[in-house]
Amino acid sequence: MTRKTAHKPLPMDTHPAVIARIETPVHVRRPESRRSPLVLASPHSGRTYPPDLISQTVIPLELLRRSEDAYVDILISGASEIGLTTVTAAFPRVFIDPNRSTRELDPALFADFTSPDGAMTAHVQAGLGIIPRISANGRDLYPDPLPLAEGRRRIADFYRPYHGALDIELKAARDIHGLAILLDFHSMPAAAAAGADIVLGDRYGEACAPEIINEVEHRFEQAGLRVRRNRPYAGGYTTSFYGKPAQHRHALQIEINRGLYLDEDRVTRSGTFDQLKSVLEGVLQQLADADWASSNQ
Repeated sequence: MTRKTAHKPLPMDTHPAVIARIETPVHVRRPESRRSPLVLASPHSGRTYPPDLISQTVIPLELLRRSEDAYVDILISGASEIGLTTVTAAFPRVFIDPNRSTRELDPALFADFTSPDGAMTAHVQAGLGIIPRISANGRDLYPDPLPLAEGRRRIADFYRPYHGALDIELKAARDIHGLAILLDFHSMPAAAAAGADIVLGDRYGEACAPEIINEVEHRFEQAGLRVRRNRPYAGGYTTSFYGKPAQHRHALQIEINRGLYLDEDRVTRSGTFDQLKSVLEGVLQQLADADWASSNQ
């Protein structure tokens, strides 16, 4: 991929963030024919902000958006045309984070709530539990604690439909192909990437067969992208939960350097967005054409 030193924002954002009630919390795009065991997901690119969140938070929308894996859903939107299913969340991660366990409720955020044993993970302690307490810039999202019923409502109405849809697609892929491979797409701040364009996370070999990460790594490198494994992102809850190779279910987290396609301060697509989208579509085409049978041994 050709890299440009100057990233000019596109003149118009054709997929802006909106404040609106969310009628459909998860979007599933299926191909006409499931030609591959690959299922693509984007849990953090939702940019429809519920009005109740806006009324509850003290952070303006333009700063809330810095928590998004902005436009990753658009980067992979052509996948269904090459035979791959995509599952994307419509809601923003500052509202509820699908890449967390339901046990990761933050007792500092909810009134009259005590965290169960083992649930005070590093994410929760940092204010980044299933319902985040802080924004991307480290500021508190809410002036006062939330009712526990609000947290449970978000889990029931948004989190569970997302994971329900993802589980259905992975089961369908395994039923048809004998295995399912989840590619969980995210984006990372350029400052955290430390020179990598792509970081592949397989929980240090626990979440997918080595043949899978080797093939994905090879295709990204063949496209001219610099790839690193498991540092600084080894995969989150989704990778760990769905990545069960012994059950013929594999998961791989894919982090994309935002500097390749995004003006991070404005959270707008840069002038290199279309170039990266084209590169990713080429990689996905090759992965869709791959023979994954050897990964199912």
